Amino acid sequence: MTALILEAQFRKLAEDGSQDELSAALLVNWVLDPTIDTDALRHRIDELASACPAGLAPWAFMQQQGFSGDWPEPVSLAHSCLADVLKTGHGIPISLGVLLLHMARRRGFDAAGVNFPGHFLTRIGDALIDPVHFRLVTEDECLRGLGGTAFPDPFATATSAMIALRMLNNVKAQLLGSSQWDQALGIVGYQLILLPDNAELRFERAQLWERLGAPDAARQSYAQVAEGAGDAKLRSAAEARLAELGEGDTVWN
Repeated sequence: MTALILEAQFRKLAEDGSQDELSAALLVNWVLDPTIDTDALRHRIDELASACPAGLAPWAFMQQQGFSGDWPEPVSLAHSCLADVLKTGHGIPISLGVLLLHMARRRGFDAAGVNFPGHFLTRIGDALIDPVHFRLVTEDECLRGLGGTAFPDPFATATSAMIALRMLNNVKAQLLGSSQWDQALGIVGYQLILLPDNAELRFERAQLWERLGAPDAARQSYAQVAEGAGDAKLRSAAEARLAELGEGDTVWN
């Protein structure tokens, strides 16, 4: 039943543009821990925001409270889980950034997430903040970090759905790294609710079905990519996998 409720919540997030970033992050937290009380967790985050002194910048307050994206332990699922981030102060840029955005708005600032490639940023008023160390950065400084790679709109505002997608990407990477194919497949399913026509996600789902020894399901997903992907290379890759799988049962060990 929890999976069905989560699917419904992701559909709601995809359709309702008024939901805030914290709602998206709490939904990902619920994926990681179905027992979490998201209302209680939101209340704790509101209490933290209320504790920020009126004369102190929200990012400076979070730094004073010990929040940081720079820590010695390896990245884990806990760093995408707001409940754990609140306990330890350690998080990845997007989980810390969501907390900062919520706090800033509670303190009366205009705030928005920035969908910067590979590293989530925040805008608080006119300030661009890197939530790893909660420091001010410039756009030029951030662009230099891309090593000359061009992106269409690197400082685009991140919607709540985009934030959920990015957080799910981080969760998925952890699951793939530990060969948890079935759980990673579930994450791709939630992502496809947010981006139902995304051919890359459909291809990834097919690969996971192969990993799980379900060739019929893999064929169906590959066929969807082969028939509808706008990327010719992706279509070709899907067609190659369909030819390799053939019509018989195939298990990828």
